[in-house]
Amino acid sequence: MGDNINQRQRDSFAKLLGRTKISTQMAVMYLLAIVLPVTVLVGWLMGATYVNQKNYHADLLESYHAGIKRTMYEITSQIYAFSESIVYNDELIEFLRGEYETENEVRAAAREITLMDDYMKSYAGIDEVLVYIDREDMINYGQYRVPTEEIKATQWYQKAQSQFSPFWISYRVKNPTNNEYVWRLALVRKMILVGGDKEAVVMIKVKDSYLSSRIGNQEYLTLISVDDTPVSFSNQTKYYGTMPAFSFDPDEKYNYGGVTELEGEEVLFHVSSLDISRTSSNIYLMTYDISAMEHMERMFFTYGLVLSIAMLLTMFILVSFSRSIVRQVKVLREEMGKASRGKYEEMQTGIRASKELTEAFDDLLVMVKNIQEMETARYEAEIKEQNIQNEQQKMEFKMLASQINPHFLYNTLESIRMKAFTAGDREVATAIKLLGKAMRYVLENTGTTDTSLQAEIDHISTYLQIQKIRFGDRINYQVHIQPELNPEEYRILPLLLQPIVENAIVHGLEGKDSGGMFWFAIYIIDGTVYVDISDNGYGMDEATLKEVMAKVQDYTRKRRKSSIGLYNINRRIKLNYGEQYGLDIQSTLGEGTMVRVTFPAIKTEKSDISE
Repeated sequence: MGDNINQRQRDSFAKLLGRTKISTQMAVMYLLAIVLPVTVLVGWLMGATYVNQKNYHADLLESYHAGIKRTMYEITSQIYAFSESIVYNDELIEFLRGEYETENEVRAAAREITLMDDYMKSYAGIDEVLVYIDREDMINYGQYRVPTEEIKATQWYQKAQSQFSPFWISYRVKNPTNNEYVWRLALVRKMILVGGDKEAVVMIKVKDSYLSSRIGNQEYLTLISVDDTPVSFSNQTKYYGTMPAFSFDPDEKYNYGGVTELEGEEVLFHVSSLDISRTSSNIYLMTYDISAMEHMERMFFTYGLVLSIAMLLTMFILVSFSRSIVRQVKVLREEMGKASRGKYEEMQTGIRASKELTEAFDDLLVMVKNIQEMETARYEAEIKEQNIQNEQQKMEFKMLASQINPHFLYNTLESIRMKAFTAGDREVATAIKLLGKAMRYVLENTGTTDTSLQAEIDHISTYLQIQKIRFGDRINYQVHIQPELNPEEYRILPLLLQPIVENAIVHGLEGKDSGGMFWFAIYIIDGTVYVDISDNGYGMDEATLKEVMAKVQDYTRKRRKSSIGLYNINRRIKLNYGEQYGLDIQSTLGEGTMVRVTFPAIKTEKSDISE
């Protein structure tokens, strides 16, 4: 079943495509056979290439990041080890807790401590080592400092005073060459002076140029920050002192990468936290491959350019071929146009085109010859037919000349009525007056689209009065109009109700010698006008009623004359007002029949009322 559906869909598409221009067909085939498959294939290849290139550059960046991480671990470990040798050096402890009377004694004792100088000579990664001790007899000399109030107020100094574990900081210092502040990396820790009443704070500053020489590869952007402080190292100076683009949780370890945005451009990145468990700080390493995404964009631009050139080249070839075919078809079409306009003498005897189109043109010439022969025979038949039509028109003119003018008819009826009235026969005079009124309504509303509901009711009343004169006591009627309903305010199709009333009298009261009763009721509910036309005739059984309703609804059913009239009324209502309106018949055998007519309550325009 699915194959049948697919086949039908393909057939429908083929038929639809066959009804379009050749150039359109070739364009569609070009899109479906070349553009779409090639675009999908190239798109898949470009997507796969993008993923591979991205993974390749991400792997390179991760490898570079791992190298930086190892280097930083080595540097921080060496500096930490050096700090251990400082804070536990007995000579240094003895110096710091000693008592001195003069500054010279302090300088002489400080010169005896060569530990820090020796280490800085052997390890190029340390920029400076400072030992802060808050003593009145201590002076600023060499690596030793008495903390000023400004130093004491710094966060790192207060933190060193309050905890025993070492920690790393990013600190800001003024560059003497340009007086601009730069950020540097340093290790800070407390130094406990056993047997003394003071404590010292050691700061070991990392040399920025050493970091640059070790991890300053310009191929990638490298940023280093400590805890939640600004960047303290970067191989691009403009990032010094900036806040990292990532948020870090001090209790979490990080090692991940991906794509992010840097200065409005997409870049690859890798982030990790340095495992320095022997300190209370977190050092975060951030590396960016700024050129990877740009490189891939250039690559995709090249692919797209090559694809576009290939598409344009094939499109140029296809357009050239299409134009050649279209030109040939155009020549054939022009010749067919001449044939369709009957200009056979202007047609060519042959065309230069493909074999198929040449054969089609030859068939056209044969068809033109046959048409000429048929036109000759048809012309002779038209002459005969025209003669017949001329005779028919003469007869129609004679019939029109014999038609009675409506005014002549009204005047004649009025003359007859006056003679009857003069002769004292009022009943005949009344009947003629009612007949003239009914005929005037019918003639005036023939061909009109609508009339007032009051005019239609008046016509029904006139018709019932005429029938009352004809049949006497056989027919009695009652007309009921909803009290709050003003028939002048609403419109109705003209001559809509009289055929139903006539049908009720002729068929509903058929066979009644006396006591026939007819009810005519009009009312409005929720914007719909209801007209109930009832009689107390013999009615219909259920089967007969069902058959009558079927004939009223279905034009194709065989029906008697009364059903044709009801069908026409029902159809008029539905065509003018909608399928929700029309006729409904209810009947009970032995009790009578009711025909209900429904149509929308359309009010008369004020201008119509005034007229």
